[in-house]
Amino acid sequence: MAELRNRPILVKRINLWWYAFAILPIVAVVYMGFSGILSPIIGLIGLFALFFWFFSLGFAVAGKLRKPPPDPRQ
Repeated sequence: MAELRNRPILVKRINLWWYAFAILPIVAVVYMGFSGILSPIIGLIGLFALFFWFFSLGFAVAGKLRKPPPDPRQ
């Protein structure tokens, strides 16, 4: 159990502005895939990326709203 508490923090700061920039190419790929400009399989891959983007945004917002763990006193 002590190993779980002492694991390193991989992401020290969450910057939500990157999600606004990342949604633009994802929506463009989905639109072009389902409108016939690109292959429909590319549209499905873009749809998968869109779902992945939504879940990633949810975890980022949850991580942003969560309180940081207290510093250990030794």
